[in-house]
Amino acid sequence: MKHKIALVLAALFLTSALAAGAYSTKLKLFFNGNQVETELSPRIVDEHLYLPVEILEEQLGLTVHWDKEQGTVEVDGTDGTVLTAQIQRLEEFFVPEEPRAAVETWAEGVKRRNGAWQYAVMASALKKEAYEEFAALNWSTGTSSPWVESYLVTESFRTDGEKYRYTVEFKYTDATGNATYAKTYVTVEREGQKWVVSALETVEVNGKITEVTLDAENKVKAVFVAGEKSLFGGYDQANVLITPKTRIYQGFTDQVLTTAALSKGVAVEVAFTADPRLMIYPVTAEAKSIRVFTPEETAKIVYANTAYGFTLHLPTGWQDFQVLNEEWEGLSLGAEEEGKTAARGLLLKIRHPEWTPEEPRQDIPIMVFTLDQWADLQGMKFSVGAAPVGPQELGRNEKYVFALPARYNYAFPVGYEEVEAILAGNPLTPVTPGK
Repeated sequence: MKHKIALVLAALFLTSALAAGAYSTKLKLFFNGNQVETELSPRIVDEHLYLPVEILEEQLGLTVHWDKEQGTVEVDGTDGTVLTAQIQRLEEFFVPEEPRAAVETWAEGVKRRNGAWQYAVMASALKKEAYEEFAALNWSTGTSSPWVESYLVTESFRTDGEKYRYTVEFKYTDATGNATYAKTYVTVEREGQKWVVSALETVEVNGKITEVTLDAENKVKAVFVAGEKSLFGGYDQANVLITPKTRIYQGFTDQVLTTAALSKGVAVEVAFTADPRLMIYPVTAEAKSIRVFTPEETAKIVYANTAYGFTLHLPTGWQDFQVLNEEWEGLSLGAEEEGKTAARGLLLKIRHPEWTPEEPRQDIPIMVFTLDQWADLQGMKFSVGAAPVGPQELGRNEKYVFALPARYNYAFPVGYEEVEAILAGNPLTPVTPGK
């Protein structure tokens, strides 16, 4: 005898229409806009929709097994059609137009334990990496306890407005009120017309390198990292394996380092791969990424201008700063060409996020000169302002000189003291352009 089993379904893309009243015994069922005829009619009982097995199997691609002797029902999902439709609709709904919106959407998905929500704002390459893991978890991530109570998103790195890296700090709690924390670096990039999450690095151990192990070829094959028990959970000690796939970076940036940077006493933060790890304490695991920090870097935002070749360290209070591209103009000092434009170049203005037209704040201005332009300026062939002194050099690389305009803060706007303090700390570091 064939048994009909009614199961409660929730959160599927189904629509029903009542033929006669809210609790009619006869319901019309539509799946993706098409009416479905069933041998047994769907029913609504106590605000729950009950469907016969044939709907699960034929329309939703699910397989239902009923073990009468054990009194169990097992439902297997082998067709991802419905889930794919759900994800596609989420992707259409979540179209982040700003980088911060992308990372906050992802973080909210983590908080809600919603894998589809997280997946919807991922870059195409990251989706390929994450799909099997999400599917194995039935698209429900995290645990019921502890759960994410809140999260904090902080900008840590930016390159020319094309790539952003944020630090996301999750606060977990449980029924006892105990609080634990986790930290993930989230990279956001533009893909088409929207911003997407392109990389995730969950910090699992942070501290200082206390031991370096070399292989037979005198190459670093492992480092031992030890630190105090961190607020951000993870491990307080770990044997970190270095493989050809391990990426080593300078601080929050994309500047790639060699294993030569991994020496005793260096402060690092490590994200492990998803490969199996030896859980005998202290844990032994393969490093996905290692970020090497100086004491000054841990509390700053890094802006990297790859086109001209420099990085600029800013206080954390400057997150979501703006970068304005303007132009400086040099007037000739030659007798025959005096007063005519002799040179032009880029004037970058780093603008505080609290700047408004009603209450302007002090910008950080950076003039960019070619080496030849700088030589001509020093040779008094042209001038770039009425001040008796010229721009102050902040640094240079093999192509450009970066300088601070003379009397840049003559009006003493709000925040000029902070900018003076920032510049006094030599925040600009020249690097090779294009890298």
